[in-house]
Amino acid sequence: MTADVKLFAAPLRTTPTRVLKVGLRTHRVSKLASIRSTWLKRLALSWLVCVGCCGAIDHQSAVAQTSVGVPSHQMHQNLELPIPNAVHSRPYEHHIDRYRSQVLDTPVTDGDESCWFENSPALAKPSILGGQVTVLDPKTVWWDQHVTTPLGLADQHTPVDASALAQTALIASPYVRGLLTEPQISMTDIVIADAQFDPLTFLDANYTDTNDPVGSTLTTGDASERFRDNLFSSSAGVRKKMTSGGNLELVQRGGFQNNNSTFLVPNPQGTSRLELNFSQPLLRDHGKAVNRTRVILAKIDAQITNSEVREEIQTHLLDVTTAYWELYQARAEWLQRSRLLESAQEMQGVLLARGEVDSQQRQILRANVAVAKRRADLVRIETRIRNAQSKLRLLTGDRQFAQFAEYEMVPVEKPLMQSIELSTRDATLTALDNRPDIVQSLQQMHAVSTRVGAARNQVLPRLDLLLSSYVAGLETGTNTFGAIGRQFSEGRPTYSAGLVFERPWGNRANQARLRRNRWEWTRSYAEFQQTTEAAITEVEIAVRETQTLFNELIAKQQSTNAAAREVEYLRSRWTLLPDPNENAILLIENLLDAQERLADEERSLVRSQVAHALSWVSLRKAMGVLLVCNVAEVSPPLNDLSVMTPPEPQPFGGMIESEPFSPPKPAEPTP
Repeated sequence: MTADVKLFAAPLRTTPTRVLKVGLRTHRVSKLASIRSTWLKRLALSWLVCVGCCGAIDHQSAVAQTSVGVPSHQMHQNLELPIPNAVHSRPYEHHIDRYRSQVLDTPVTDGDESCWFENSPALAKPSILGGQVTVLDPKTVWWDQHVTTPLGLADQHTPVDASALAQTALIASPYVRGLLTEPQISMTDIVIADAQFDPLTFLDANYTDTNDPVGSTLTTGDASERFRDNLFSSSAGVRKKMTSGGNLELVQRGGFQNNNSTFLVPNPQGTSRLELNFSQPLLRDHGKAVNRTRVILAKIDAQITNSEVREEIQTHLLDVTTAYWELYQARAEWLQRSRLLESAQEMQGVLLARGEVDSQQRQILRANVAVAKRRADLVRIETRIRNAQSKLRLLTGDRQFAQFAEYEMVPVEKPLMQSIELSTRDATLTALDNRPDIVQSLQQMHAVSTRVGAARNQVLPRLDLLLSSYVAGLETGTNTFGAIGRQFSEGRPTYSAGLVFERPWGNRANQARLRRNRWEWTRSYAEFQQTTEAAITEVEIAVRETQTLFNELIAKQQSTNAAAREVEYLRSRWTLLPDPNENAILLIENLLDAQERLADEERSLVRSQVAHALSWVSLRKAMGVLLVCNVAEVSPPLNDLSVMTPPEPQPFGGMIESEPFSPPKPAEPTP
């Protein structure tokens, strides 16, 4: 399947369910233009990646501030990617209804449809630090406007953003290209399994020249000492295995024979025989379901492979986005440490200038120590920036990035500055419909159910119906073709019918296989329950983490503002109102320590920004909508379960769920 990829760089201010719908709605034209008759037809693919917290306005302004044009490796439009479709959970999707109903029946709390920080006891009431805040102050996160500009770490620079990097990774990454071969490999197994029902043509011929001593007069009928015989036989025809289990064969035989026996009349002679043979199992191996078990299992394996590949691609895209925000964080910390270094250098300059007036040598030495330490921290952070750039080049795998190996990568997307409404219930419902691991567990149940049905059929005794009919012809000389013509003009067809019955005593092997497969089905159902419960828990945690991280952002902003006020207060005391009774060394120590605390708070704040940005990406991945495609089959509205597509018929008539299952009892020990 090929699909168009379009990226959404900004997190939408809506519930996760609406985010999914918006992502699909942008491809309505592609949906109308697509043909759903084959898996290989082009389907619209909408790749929704929440790079978390990157507003569209901030993104545009950042691009406008960048002086260098977007490099060619970011200019990917209308991509053609063989990303596999999202796999549906039919015919066992009704097992999810219980969890979906459970979520819908859960009462909506006050904080479920809005930002959770309003219910946080730590931030709900006004405080001396500034009261309740819902938006980050741009003055506090001053580095945001500088991160998107070159830092001077290289002579040239190139802008990058998470969306373009993800596109590049989808196209150029050898890891992704390797993953995309797995669905194609699994599709060949379906063809191999289904090829057993293809007709088989055959042709064989054999010529035998016999020259044996005669040990009985009955061999030749006369006094000949040697028996000389020339025999040619051949057959040509077609065989086919039916999906019902039967085998059909149509074969035309022909040949000629001549020898020195008086019993062969006519001598020489041409022979022909047209046969039609058919065998059909009536009990064991009967029916389309059991005979197409291999095909069904191959299709299920292909669907599971598709889900696994999509999951791996989502994980890789998450790694790319994580590397992007690590670059952003390292550059922000570089700016913070640069400002910290400048403040120490400013103090050092003032002390040196006042060295002949009132500065003490110890004060100058203390400032020198602070400058050297902060310069060393800046060197380490610069290395982190270069390491993050190298990691991005590795994850994207684009050869064009080698041309920018010595360039400075300038991120142009910024974290979001305000909270986003979020519904835990809608996020959970979206995950139930889109999580690849839930679909995989349901497909495993489907596969085991198919094996159970096949095992049940193998318990039955063998009872086969055999039908055969033929017409034969005989011609003088070695005229085989003449014999073929006479087989239709003389005589009548010969036919036969019969039954074959077979049953092993006790049938222990097949009974044991059936018990084993039933236990495997019970295990697969338990694994499905565990997978679904774990997915629901993961989504709840992801939603809670996203909301909590914004609360943490607000708290970090308050602590950063408090630290900044402390630095300003100590700087004012040191420069304007020095206390003659206070130790000058102690005052400088306090100011330097306060500056370090401010830098630490700012570093903690930018880490919270990055963590909040990544939490949105992790939330989309937890909901299974980080990589959204196959818009031809959209999930039904979450508030109306009656419009759900009914499940497909289960293999073997749904015998697994319609029969009560009792665990086998262990055999009693023999006395």
